[in-house]
Amino acid sequence: MKQQASSWQTINEVGMKPKLTRFADHSFFAFTSQLSNRLIRDAQARDFPDLVALGYWLRNANMQKIAEQYESQLIRPLGHVFHAAPGNVDSLFVYSGILSLLCGNVNTIRLSSKVGGSADVLCDILAELAPEHPEVSARFQLIRCERDDPKLKALQANVDARVLWGSNEGIKALKSVETPAHCRDIVFAHKISFSVLGIDALLRVDKPTLQQLVEDFARDNLTFSQQACSSAKWVIWQGNEEHLAEAQNIFWTALLAYLSSEKGRSKYKLTESERYQALNNAQDMAMAGVVSGQMHAEQVVRVWAKQLREDFSEIHRGAGLFVESHVQQLQELNRYMTPAHQTMTYWGVEDVHEWLKDCLVGVDRVVPVGQALNFDVVWDGVDLVTALGRVNSQ
Repeated sequence: MKQQASSWQTINEVGMKPKLTRFADHSFFAFTSQLSNRLIRDAQARDFPDLVALGYWLRNANMQKIAEQYESQLIRPLGHVFHAAPGNVDSLFVYSGILSLLCGNVNTIRLSSKVGGSADVLCDILAELAPEHPEVSARFQLIRCERDDPKLKALQANVDARVLWGSNEGIKALKSVETPAHCRDIVFAHKISFSVLGIDALLRVDKPTLQQLVEDFARDNLTFSQQACSSAKWVIWQGNEEHLAEAQNIFWTALLAYLSSEKGRSKYKLTESERYQALNNAQDMAMAGVVSGQMHAEQVVRVWAKQLREDFSEIHRGAGLFVESHVQQLQELNRYMTPAHQTMTYWGVEDVHEWLKDCLVGVDRVVPVGQALNFDVVWDGVDLVTALGRVNSQ
């Protein structure tokens, strides 16, 4: 049988042998600072909110601040780290790759075949910067290849750590690939997130605050067509149920008006295919008894669920579909939480952090509405700097 030709493509080849370096090496800051400037100023990059956000995260002041948090620890590199990039958010692979660079590691990042758009723009910029930063680029190699490429499997047989982003099925497939016994796997599998809105606060909200709320909500959940793991698929109304319908009307009327405006349409227009997917998904969940048959289908699709089944996170497909529920108190959420629940955004809700002390399963992040997509060094409950480095005891 004729062996299949390799599809291996290196995006930012510089022809240098990559070498480990010290934590927070000066060349790291020179590279991230220039990459930040390019992402913020590049005309094509400005068309993609994820690249703009990445550019601001990479600013020298922020990179220095992150490094300073770990100054008291003696962090040394793990070695060669393989990153399997996710397919849902094009630029997400950069965050773990940059933090691994900070730790002094050599990195090989396989881009998902699903990525495009902002990932292509980002790859072009990284390729252009490679000759100016050959040592750093040699430690930050981007590749495109098939998942079963023999060279990719051979590479993983010799790495010191892997950062695996993907679906549950994809993660299981990656875990079946042979790696050294000492290899450290950092896994980011399928997650689902939710938003809690305070009923009483919405009844008292003024027009400017309401407008800011719906713009923040849209940015959190529709920037990537609801495909980001931290975008809410479940909206929970907390408070007096007697005023639920009034609060819903205030919020959804304002959100739909924003999505219909010129500003909203230019940022968050869902495709006809995505709209069909949301409607079909809602109908499937209704037939399975996961949600009630009542549906509101406008710019986004809304359905009601009195109680959620454990398989809810597996069957929700995003694309502008919001499942709504009600709780009187936050403690009522505890019985629904699973390890798959990642980010909780909230608005108009009190005692959130007190509740979190007693919620022992799920919920890795709790942030105000508008901050769901903000990346932090701690992601899914994992401190990526310490996970991607060797912390020496002294």
